[in-house]
Amino acid sequence: MRDSYATGKPIEWNRVHDLGDFVYFNHSIHVSKGVGCSTCHGQVSQMNQIRQVAPLTMGWCIDCHRAPEKYLRPQEEIFNTDWEPPADQLAQGTQLVQANHIEVSKLTNCTICHR
Repeated sequence: MRDSYATGKPIEWNRVHDLGDFVYFNHSIHVSKGVGCSTCHGQVSQMNQIRQVAPLTMGWCIDCHRAPEKYLRPQEEIFNTDWEPPADQLAQGTQLVQANHIEVSKLTNCTICHR
């Protein structure tokens, strides 16, 4: 980063999360519905080098799509990498499912992620 700043040359980014071409993923829908960054990306603020912490397999994604209340957080906590789920996460998550108009029954439709 220092070299980039000093020379004005852009940083060469290395892709850390690389999904197959058959997978459609949209960050904005996840963020707007209450999925925080660290849910998938881990504690990036504490990483010396960014690495993949979640497997990002279909099974891993489906677990969240079947029970999003386990993972949702308030909008003001989306970018907080230190956020910890509260003791009553299931109750709060259930409220967030309703407040964010998440239709859980539709989240396992194949066309949600595969186009």
